[in-house]
Amino acid sequence: MRKRKKLVAFTLILVLSIIIQPMTSFGTTDLSHEEIEKIIEEVAEEKNIPAVILKALAWKESQYNQFTSKGAPFVSRGNTGIMQINSVHKHFDRERLKYDIKYNIEAGADILLGRWYASGSVYPKVGNMDPNVLEHWYFALWGYNGWVARNNPNLSGKKAFQEEIFQLIRDKYNQPITSIDASYLPGSGLPKASLVVPTPEIHHFAEKPVLFIDLIDHPKREYIEGLFEMGIVSGVGNDLFLPDAPITREQMTKILVDGFELDLISQELDAIDYQKIVDWARDYIATAYENDILTTDDEGYIYPKEYVTREEALIMLYKGLPEEISKEITESEKAIPYDDLKGVSPSGHKAIAFFLEKDVLTDQQSFRPKDFVTRGELCKWMYVIMENILK
Repeated sequence: MRKRKKLVAFTLILVLSIIIQPMTSFGTTDLSHEEIEKIIEEVAEEKNIPAVILKALAWKESQYNQFTSKGAPFVSRGNTGIMQINSVHKHFDRERLKYDIKYNIEAGADILLGRWYASGSVYPKVGNMDPNVLEHWYFALWGYNGWVARNNPNLSGKKAFQEEIFQLIRDKYNQPITSIDASYLPGSGLPKASLVVPTPEIHHFAEKPVLFIDLIDHPKREYIEGLFEMGIVSGVGNDLFLPDAPITREQMTKILVDGFELDLISQELDAIDYQKIVDWARDYIATAYENDILTTDDEGYIYPKEYVTREEALIMLYKGLPEEISKEITESEKAIPYDDLKGVSPSGHKAIAFFLEKDVLTDQQSFRPKDFVTRGELCKWMYVIMENILK
C-alpha cells in the first residue's frame, strides 16, 4: 500500500511539472524583449489591432514584465502580468493570467477591443473609426484602465494615460502619431459618447493593415489591401469591409479623389439633394464635381446615396484620368467582346474600350453594365489603374 501511495504521489508531481512548465516558459525571465514583441504581434494580428498600439500599451503597463526578477508572477496593486489585468475582469482565468504571457496579452487585447466596440455607446469616436488609423484608438486607450476623468488631457495634459501611450509610440517605437484636438473635449470631466472628434489632418496608418474578416480568401483581397496601405479605402465596421456589397456615389468619390490624388475642394454645390451628403463626403463630392467626374442630372440631383452601376463606375474612372492619358486610345483599337452592351451610352463604350486596352477589364462574354459595381470590383479597377496606367 505504501509503494502505491509513493507511485501516485510521484505521478501527481510529474503531471504538475508538465502542466506548470509550459506556462513558466512564457515568462519574461526566459524571453527577450524581441521574443515578447513577436508574441504581441501575433496576438495583434489575431485580434485586428495595430501591433504598435498593443506593444506600447504592454510597455506602459509593465515594461514587458510578466514575472518579477525572482520568477514570481508580476502583480502590482492587484493587477496581473504584462498587461496588468485587474481583478474586476472576473471572466479571465486568474492562474493563467499569472503564468501564461500570451493569455495575458490576449486578455489585454480583449479589454482594449471592448472599449473599441463600445465607441458611440460609451466612448466617443474619432473620425470614421477605421482601425487602421492609429489615432482612432485614442478613446479606447483612454478607457483601458477605466473611463475616468483624470485622463482628460485638458485636465492632465501629457500625463493623461492615452497621451503617455501616444508618446511611447513616438519615442520608443519611432512611429509618428498625432493626438486629437483637445478643444473638442470639455475642460474637465468626461466627453459624451455622442461626440465625434475629427481625424487629425496629419494621421498615420498601421504598418500592417488590419485584415477585415470578410477578406480572408477573397479573390480581390490583394487589391483591397493595396488600397488599405495607401489609405484610400477603409472598412464599414470594426471587422468588415463588405467586398461584395454595392458602393454609393459618395463612397466612390472618395476612392477616386484619393486615388487620382486630386486636391480637395471645399464648397457647397448647387444640387437639390446636397444636404443628403454625409459630412465627411462633401469635399470629395465637390472635388469630383469640379473635375467633371460627377455631375447632377437635368433636374439638379446628385443622388449621393444611390448605388453605382458598372457602366457608371467605368465612366467616372475614365473621366478621372489625366487628359493626356485618356486620349491614348480610340474604340477601333480593340474590339469590344461583350454581348450585352445594348443601351450603353457612347461615354460608356469609350470607357470600356479604353480599360479593355489597358487590361483593367478582362475579355469575357458579358459585361453586365447595369449591375451595381461591388466594393471589391471597384478596388481592383482602381488598383490596376494606379499601378499600370498612372505610374
